[in-house]
Amino acid sequence: MSGQVKKVPYVKFTDPQLEGDTRLSGRLYTGLLWSLLFAACFAVCLYYCMVKPIVITSANVSDDELINLSEAMPLSAAPIDAVNVVKFSVPAGVRASDIVTENLYNERRFLVHISTDSEGYYGTLSDAGVSVDAGRIMGDPELINRCSVAYDRSGALLVFDMSGVYEYVLSIDGDTVTMEAVSPSELYDFVVVMDPGDSYSAAGVLPDVAARCEEMLSADGVKVYITEPDVTEGRYITAAELTEETDADIFIGMGVSHDGAERHGIKTYYDPMYYIPGYGSIQLCESCLKNTAISVSDKACGIEEAPAGSVLYDINVPAVYITLGNSDNGRENELMTDDSYREKLAKGLYQAVLEAAGKMGEESWRD
Repeated sequence: MSGQVKKVPYVKFTDPQLEGDTRLSGRLYTGLLWSLLFAACFAVCLYYCMVKPIVITSANVSDDELINLSEAMPLSAAPIDAVNVVKFSVPAGVRASDIVTENLYNERRFLVHISTDSEGYYGTLSDAGVSVDAGRIMGDPELINRCSVAYDRSGALLVFDMSGVYEYVLSIDGDTVTMEAVSPSELYDFVVVMDPGDSYSAAGVLPDVAARCEEMLSADGVKVYITEPDVTEGRYITAAELTEETDADIFIGMGVSHDGAERHGIKTYYDPMYYIPGYGSIQLCESCLKNTAISVSDKACGIEEAPAGSVLYDINVPAVYITLGNSDNGRENELMTDDSYREKLAKGLYQAVLEAAGKMGEESWRD
């Protein structure tokens, strides 16, 4: 056999327009199949290039240095029948890469910045000071409370004030952008709301730890929403509202205690009036206490009922309030300003959330 020349197999191919049979080699036949497959793939790619997803970036398009939102002009949105959908046109030549978005969920506000030199495309002010609306926006009237536009040297900023907290999926087809509002629970398997409380406690330890924990959890597909302070100003929604509107699975409130210079350690609190079978607030408290104390090698000071007036009494999912240390204790206060210590605190909360996600998945408590 080793001395024989290997024969290339032939595949019979019959063309009714030809007399007789035409035979193609196996290699040629394989090449023909690959060519057809490539053509099909190219057609699919061409289709999806026509409807491109807009990548949501982390750029802060609401920065006052970019656009002054107080100068935004009100626009009208024509009603459409589609539920939780907004559509708006863009100037000719605008591509997906020219559009940057930001979800200001604590304000129920969504921003869309469009890089274009077509100033006045969405509306202008007349000589009499009246806004002239170009009527280029349509949307579900139950979704949009208000929309407006502001311009700067780089383009236009569309500001959508929404009826609730959503995630947004955008696509562009020609000169029309479709923006679909989706409940976070439909996009993510596990949703967490973190309330870092007073940002000035222990030199900002709370928002810093929350941000670090969010970054860790995001890598594992867990969606974290972090509250903003100063809800008394009426600008931001409350922690309870954010938890309800995101349909969050758990809530983690964070604080720093002031228990005198002699005490130190970590403590958790729960709402004794809220109970669900399986994995509930007490189990969440235990997990947060254990994982955080172990992570920083600090004292676990136990679990207590939340005092009157606690935000926990307004939360209707498994919830915990955890104090990450005692700022009256000089040594512990110093530790909470240390970068590596904050990373360990975040790691402990990260482990607790993953533990909760696994336990709650087993218990199927929402069912």
